[in-house]
Parts: sequence; C-alpha cells; structure tokens
Amino acid sequence: MKRPSLQRRLSWFVGLPVVALWLGAGLWLAQGARHETTEMFDRELERTAASVLAVTASMPDLTLAQRVELEATEHEDDEGPRPEIMVRDRQGRVLLDASTLPPLRADGGDAHFHTLRHAGETWRVYQRWDNAQRHWIQVAAPLHDRDELLSALVQGTLMPLVALLVLLPVATWLGLRGGLAPLRAVSRAIDAQPARPPTLTRDDVPGELLQLTRALDGLVGTLDAALARERRFTADAAHELRHPLSVLQLELDLAGSASDDAARAQHLQRARDGLQRMERLVTQLLTLARVESLEAVPDAAVLPLAELVRNAVAEASERAIPRGVVLSLDASSAPMVQGSAGLLGIAINNLLDNAIAHGRAPGHVDVGLHVGDGYADVVVDDDGPGIPDEQAARVGERFLRSAGSGSGLGLSIVHAVATLHGGALDISRSPRAGARLVLRLPLQSSQNRVPPMRPR
Repeated sequence: MKRPSLQRRLSWFVGLPVVALWLGAGLWLAQGARHETTEMFDRELERTAASVLAVTASMPDLTLAQRVELEATEHEDDEGPRPEIMVRDRQGRVLLDASTLPPLRADGGDAHFHTLRHAGETWRVYQRWDNAQRHWIQVAAPLHDRDELLSALVQGTLMPLVALLVLLPVATWLGLRGGLAPLRAVSRAIDAQPARPPTLTRDDVPGELLQLTRALDGLVGTLDAALARERRFTADAAHELRHPLSVLQLELDLAGSASDDAARAQHLQRARDGLQRMERLVTQLLTLARVESLEAVPDAAVLPLAELVRNAVAEASERAIPRGVVLSLDASSAPMVQGSAGLLGIAINNLLDNAIAHGRAPGHVDVGLHVGDGYADVVVDDDGPGIPDEQAARVGERFLRSAGSGSGLGLSIVHAVATLHGGALDISRSPRAGARLVLRLPLQSSQNRVPPMRPR
C-alpha cells in the first residue's frame, strides 16, 4: 500500500489551482488579444477608406483613378498586404476598381462592417458613403492577415507562460520541499530517540508547527512522568516486598527445622501473619495503581456522605476491638457529594485504619462530619504520637511512614482518591495531641470548586 505523502498532497492542492488560474489567464489574454487585433484591423480599414474618400473629394474621377494607381505603383515594393478598394458614385459608376470581390449594394445606411466568403477565403469588408453622400467606397482585406497578426501576438504573449507552466511542477516541488524542511527536522528529532525526551518547541520552529510541537512536548512530558512514576512505583514495591518475603522465608525455614510442635506452630503463625501483611500491602498497591490511573470517577453518583462514614465506622469498630480503641462518631449533618461509593469508602476506611494503627492502645479515635461553604469535611482525630510537620507537608507521598510502622500507602490512597474527586487531604495536630486527618470533598452543587483547606 502506497503511503500518503504530505508533500504530494500539497503539490496537488497548490498546483491544480495555479494551473486553473493559468488557463483562465491564458484564455483571458487570448480573448483580449483577439479583440484588440480585430479592432486594430477594422481601424486600418476605416483609415484606408477615409484616406481614399478625402482624395475623392478634391480630385476629378479620372484623376482619382490615376492617383490611386500611381500610389499603388509607388508602394508596390512595400511589405504587408494591401486592402482591396472599390469606389462608385451615386449613379453607380465605378470610379476605382482595385478589388477582386464582387461589388456590393450601396445602401444609404451608416458605415458598417460585415464578413463574406469569396474564392474559398473569408474577407472583412468595410463600406460607407462620404460626408456629401456622393461617393461610396468598399474596402476589404482577407481575415487570414488578421489571424496571422493574432497568432504572432498570442505566441509572443503566451509562449513564456507555457514555458512557465512546464517549469511550475519543478518549482512547486522544490518550494514545498524547502518549506516542509522544518517538519522533517521535527520528525528527525522525534526519531532520534535520545536518552532524554526531546524538546521540539524551539526558536526555529515555524508558527504553523508551534501548536503541534507544544502538544507533542506536553504528551512526551506526560508519558515520561508516567513512566518515571511507574518505575518509582515498581522500585518502591519491590523494596517493600523484599523484607516481608525474607521474613516469611525465614519463618518457614525455622518451622521446618523446629524440634517440637509448639515452636513449629509459633513460626507458622508468624509466617501466616506475614502473609496477611503482604496481602494487605499488595491490595493497597493495586488500589493505589488503579486510582492513580484514573482521569475521572468511573461510577460517579450523588451519595449521602454521612451514610458512607457511618458504615466505615461500623466496619472499623471490629478492627479496633483487639487494640482496645474506642471509636466515636459525630455526624449530625447530611451532606450530599458526587463520587464513587467504593473509592470514597476505601479512603474513609484507610483514614480510620491509620488512626487505629497509630493511636494509643487502648485509646480513642473521634470521627466527625462537618459542612462548610461548598464542601464537607470528614475529620478523624487520634491520640497517638501524631505526624511530624515535615511528613505532613509531604502528604500523599508513597511509602511515607510515621514512627516506622505500616506500609505508608494508606494516606497515599486517600490523597489520590481526594484529588480524583476534586478534594484534598490535610494533616494537622488533633485536640487529643495526636494526628488530625481531614478529607475535604466538594458538595454535590460545588463540583467545579477546589475546596480550600483551613491553615493549620
């Protein structure tokens, strides 16, 4: 299959209109030359007739014939065709007959031209009366004289244009090739595939390609950032999984070499706990990868946020019992938000799990739901050691641990879900001296607003 060519396409789009314009101009010039030649030819016949009639008015008839014959004899060596002339008086007598054409009827009308065929040739005839209506003249010339003059004029005018038309394809091809050189330069820059992504928008890029190069630079930058993010994600995941895998292998080896059942059971239980932690880590990794790959909420719907919070607190209460953590809920308002029930449920559960894991054991976790101007806050306060300010400023960063525990993915997932829903995640100090985590979401009627966070 022949691949389309931009240069060939432009050649057609440029060449065809130029050829059409050239043909139109050629026809217009030819028509103009024909009109001018006809007028010039007719004026020559008129001048000849006027000259002969002027002589007729001042000389006797016999002298007129002799004078005309004398002038014909004097100029018989002159180049160029001579018109054929016939002069008659009012009685119809022929005063001068220097024409091979048959005599035409002398009418009393105005001077006029007409065309006739005689002896296989076409003639242009001019006839008129003099001012005194005494003499009638007939002047004729063959049209092939006019056609020869017209051919000479057309050849002199159109032949250079014909040569130009022949050279037009070559000139168009060379011009387009030079004009498309910046596009080929951009293609070479893309094809070079350097170690770093190329910057196509340079000072020498033409204005017509500026939007294209900017779009390509943006696309390449987005892809490069995505690939860097995925490489970092893979490296972090590999690093995080290496330790629990090593511990699991060690516990299984110890269980295999244990001398009694109690020690073997203890090592197997530790291995089972390690598998559970790995399962949670892998689940969090997959959840974070899924959320970060989304550009919009896939199953957005209008949701009662208070119901989502109450369900999450009920589920988290069972996980809080082994640590002796008491959960309290203050959800008197009933805000409506637009989003994914599954993703928002995951985010709220991660907030609660983070507070249960990092708070005191036994301890308290307070959950509140507050409504502001166009937004709703899900507030989770614990009584643990809190999160240092330098880590709070890096909220959402992967594998960012507090006090050396956990995988550091929980808050990353919350931050990604909040960003996807047009919200935000804020970390500050709670009234219980622990950490306060605030998930802020726009209300259903304020989806286009980016909700501001209160200064800490």
